[in-house]
Amino acid sequence: MDEFGMGSKNEFSIYGATRNPCEQTPEVGGSKERHQPHRHSPGGSSGGSAAAVASGMCRIALGSDTGGSVRLPAAWCGVVGFKPTYGRVSRHGLAAYGSSLDAIGVMARSVCDVRAAFHVMSVSDPRDMTCMSSKLRRRIESFTGSREWTKHVDWENGATKASKPLDGVRIGIPKEFWVDELSLSALESWKSGAQRLADLGCEIVQVSLPHIPSSLPAYYTLAFAESSSNLARYDGIRYGTRSNQLPAKSNGSNASYKYANTRSEGLGSEVQRRILLGTYVMTASASEQYHVLAQKIRRLIQKDFDSVFALPNVLALDGADPPGPAVADRPKGVDALLFPTATDTAPLLGTLAQNPVTGYVNDIMTVPANLAGIPAVSVPVDIDSTGMPVGLQLAAQFGDDDLLLSIAAHLQSQFV
Repeated sequence: MDEFGMGSKNEFSIYGATRNPCEQTPEVGGSKERHQPHRHSPGGSSGGSAAAVASGMCRIALGSDTGGSVRLPAAWCGVVGFKPTYGRVSRHGLAAYGSSLDAIGVMARSVCDVRAAFHVMSVSDPRDMTCMSSKLRRRIESFTGSREWTKHVDWENGATKASKPLDGVRIGIPKEFWVDELSLSALESWKSGAQRLADLGCEIVQVSLPHIPSSLPAYYTLAFAESSSNLARYDGIRYGTRSNQLPAKSNGSNASYKYANTRSEGLGSEVQRRILLGTYVMTASASEQYHVLAQKIRRLIQKDFDSVFALPNVLALDGADPPGPAVADRPKGVDALLFPTATDTAPLLGTLAQNPVTGYVNDIMTVPANLAGIPAVSVPVDIDSTGMPVGLQLAAQFGDDDLLLSIAAHLQSQFV
């Protein structure tokens, strides 16, 4: 994976770039002679896990998802990638990048396998202070556990148990994800996915999340700031490698030069870039302009999601009763959102070096779920004209992981 989970193409690993196993090896002149294939990115940062699942090396793999690092590789490698609700799965043992954004995700070839792994891992853990308590889990269950839609999947083989298993489910299509960078293959898959869900009984409605266009700058401001803080421990004394290079004699008593040598040698270029930018946005002169503003935008994005979901956010309620189980009793709103996982299929390796900022743009579809802490899953739905996979993304309200996986399983069954 990318060093410290920082990257969208898996080009920043100390072991070199990972290759996408879905890429095609071209034949020359119709003969069996084969030339070196184009080397496509598997996505990042958890591209190694996605490549391992896609190539059949394992059935299930884990990854860390800070801004889409499980879902983007899953889409580009043609597998299922799931980011649970923030706090559902313990982060104990994970090297922290952005503590308020990090989530342990699951990748597999089927939603059934993803769900099986998730249910094993989704338990309270006193070693992780951000992990949900048992009390909160029970409260979420009281809000989400009464609906019949989660019971219409045969989790042994992923088959549906009814002709209209999602009858009454409302799926929202957020118009803000229809961006200029969206490729034709992603757009056509989006339309096809909406139609397949409609055939399963879903009501498809358009919704608006007006602050989504601000999610990318807000995310990178917060992620860089938190990474600067979390990676300060790698100074060669408490954690990490230590430089053998001695400071110049004139600076021998200045500890900063010792730290600088160690961090310059031990951290890669992308990690250094993010630490420097994160340190800047946390300075007294820039904090109000960047970091505080990003926190306000994050809260507005969370409110945008709360405003479109039928299920209330349990974190925003104080002792309120769970909604009634009957469909007719539900408040207006949608049960899940459908939008592309990426603007395009997997790009070629090496293109990021020309302009590092282009790597950040790949996260435009995935970072909103991390900012809001809601669950999201990428499902493979198509293959484009070059033979590379296309993924669609579903997202649901905070804590509504089981319904989200049920809808995803039905969606995947329509494209198998």
